[in-house]
Amino acid sequence: MSTDMAPEFHIVIQLSDVPPQGREIAFEADEEQRRGLATRFDLIELRSFKGTGTLRPWRRIGYALEGRFEADVVQACVVTLEPVEARLTERFKVHFLPAEYLEADAGAPGSEREIVIDPESDEPPEAMSGNHIDVGEVLAEQLALSLDPYPRKQGAAFEEVVSDEEEAEEARPNPFAVLEKLKKND
Repeated sequence: MSTDMAPEFHIVIQLSDVPPQGREIAFEADEEQRRGLATRFDLIELRSFKGTGTLRPWRRIGYALEGRFEADVVQACVVTLEPVEARLTERFKVHFLPAEYLEADAGAPGSEREIVIDPESDEPPEAMSGNHIDVGEVLAEQLALSLDPYPRKQGAAFEEVVSDEEEAEEARPNPFAVLEKLKKND
């Protein structure tokens, strides 16, 4: 997200307020926040968005946010554009490390450092800067990840529309069909 846009759903947690055992967070987006998120994610409507989480220290210099949320969304069917309702219930876990730690860990361009990617592991940590984390933005991103990219109303089927040009192209005999017939007659 660009820095010149204010987030639609903003829950800032000061890291100095997070005790070693973690800090519980409960949230529920109000009507204005839901409207903003619906616009951002091209939803017809976001009827509800609420959940809980825990932010706790992780690896001495980082933080982990773990939680769950529920959302009632209405998306447009990709075939008919009719409303498609869905209830999302998701669990998530996001890790954060200071940006300068991640940049130093990445190595300089052209360095001989090997990058190991483990497909079975969790997502890589997010960069954090300053002494706060915007949990609301993290939750908005998790909502976006859980949306159906191709919502389809039950029974809706994509029917291919064929233009007159395409029909004329198909009606024209294939020049190789004549050769195929000659080959079969041999």
